[in-house]
Formats: sequence, structure tokens, C-alpha cells
Amino acid sequence: MTRPTLIATIGPCGAGKTTWRRRHAPAGAVVVSLDETRAALSPCGCSGNHAVNAAAVEAATTSTREVLAAGGTVVWDTTAYLSRFRAHMLDLADEAGARTVGLVVLPPLLTALARNAGRDATVCPHCGSPRRVPDPVVWRMHHAITTDLPRLPGEGWHELRFLDLPPYLRTR
Repeated sequence: MTRPTLIATIGPCGAGKTTWRRRHAPAGAVVVSLDETRAALSPCGCSGNHAVNAAAVEAATTSTREVLAAGGTVVWDTTAYLSRFRAHMLDLADEAGARTVGLVVLPPLLTALARNAGRDATVCPHCGSPRRVPDPVVWRMHHAITTDLPRLPGEGWHELRFLDLPPYLRTR
């Protein structure tokens, strides 16, 4: 049996996390996307419907446990911008003895804001959620991840990869 693996993206909205996973997720990996799970659970089909967020996290957690217990690979496509979100994923991996890979996707803030601005701003008449995230939320996510960068190695990741960092954050 192969060692289970949990791969988690860490980046604000508009960073390019979903683009990365669509292009580079390992063959056979199960993708856990809270946006896609919320859309599937939401009566209106909106990925931004946070009324179903608890159910989406529960479904994602259950799926992750099942895949890791079977020795598979899970790719979490989520912002993971707070340490408590990352700790939840690391705990799931630890339960299964899984290897963990954190993929930090953190382009310059203006890049993330511009990409996010390209998303649909139409507000759903049912849940009140747009696909576009408000700029201050993107800024807070970017800031939280930037602040946590020095602490990421101590969180317990087996491997960290920095896929896109602004020049001012790159180590020499």
C-alpha cells in the first residue's frame, strides 16, 4: 500500500490555486474544493453560499478521511489562509499517517485583486453571494498568509512549495 498524501493549496482568492490544481494535480488524486462542494450543496448552486459552509467542511473532511485511509492522495483546493484551517488538514493527515505538502500560491496582492476582479460580481438573488470576493477580504487573506510565511515550516508540513511569491518575499 502506498503512503497516503494530502496536498493543500495556501493562497488568497485570485491567487491561481484552482488553475494550479487543474493543471498539476497528481493523476488519480481526489480533489476537495470547498467552493465546488458549497455549490453542490447550495440550493441555488452558488460556490459563495456560506450558509452551507459547515456542511461543505464536513463533507470534505469525510471524503479526506476515506481517501487517506485507503492510501490515496487528496488535493485540498482552498485558501487555507488561517492557521486553524491548515491545522484541520494537518490533523486529518496525521490521523492517517499521511505525507503532507503545502503549496503556497501567493502572487503580489495587486495580481490577486485583478484576477478576482475578473470574476462574476452578480449577486445571487437566493443566497446573496457573488462569485467575486470583496477586495478587503482578498487583502486580509493575502496579509494573513504573508504574516504566517515564517511560521509555516513549524506547522508540521512534510514539504512546503512556494509556487508564486512576490519578489519582496522571495528568499535569496
